Amino acid sequence: MKVEFDDGFSFGKGAFETIKVVKGNPLFLREHLVRLKNSLNFFGIEKEINEEKIYDYIKNSEEKDFALKLIVSDENFILIGRKDSYRDENKDFSLKISSVRRNSTSKIIYHKSLCYYENILEHRWAVENGFDSALFLNERNEVCETSFANIFFVREDKIYTPEISSGLLRGTMRDFLLKNFEIVEEIINAKDLASFDECFISNSLMGVRNVKAIDEIKFTGRDKTRKIQEKLKIYGF
Repeated sequence: MKVEFDDGFSFGKGAFETIKVVKGNPLFLREHLVRLKNSLNFFGIEKEINEEKIYDYIKNSEEKDFALKLIVSDENFILIGRKDSYRDENKDFSLKISSVRRNSTSKIIYHKSLCYYENILEHRWAVENGFDSALFLNERNEVCETSFANIFFVREDKIYTPEISSGLLRGTMRDFLLKNFEIVEEIINAKDLASFDECFISNSLMGVRNVKAIDEIKFTGRDKTRKIQEKLKIYGF
C-alpha cells in the first residue's frame, strides 16, 4: 500500500469512514459515502469515490464479516480491513466524562476528519481509569458524544439525543435511528443526566449498546436498548 505525503498526512486534511461488512455486504454504504463526499467538499478535496474498488476489496477479502475503513485525502484513497470487535461482545458500557471540552463553534468536529487522535487519547484515558470510553461535553456543559459513538437517553418512555449544534458527528447509525424510531433531538445539559432512566450509545459497527453508568450516575433501564437491538438483528448486528 502506497501512501502519498500530502496535507492529509501532514495536517489531517481529509476524512474517513468505517463500514460494517456482513457476509460480504457493506451496510449503509450509500449513507457512508454521502457523508464522506460532504466532508471532502468541506475540505476542498476533489476526488471521485470509486465504489467498484470498494466492492472489489470486499470480494477479494478472505473475511466476509469485518470492519472496512476508507481513508481519503488529496492524493490518497486507502481501504483497510480489520476485525469487527463488536461481533463477539454485547457488554454494558460505563462512560467517564472527559475534562476536554468540545468546541461547538469548530467546523471540523462536524466531520469525521483525519484529525481524530484526541478521541483516541480520551478513550485511552477513560479505559486507564476503569471505564469503557469517554463522554465529551461542550463549552456550555452540553452533552455531545462519546469518543467513538453517539449517545441517547430515555426518560418516561421517550428517547432523547443531543442536537448536532452542541458539537457532534452526525453518525450514520444515529441518522438511521432517527428515521426509524421516535427520538427527540434536544440540548442535554450534564446537570440533567441523573434525570434519565436509561442510556445507550450507537455507531455503525456496534449498532446500539446499553450504558450502565456515566461517572457515578447509574442507569437501570434497558427496555429501549433491547427493542432497538432486536430490530437491528435483521441487518446483521
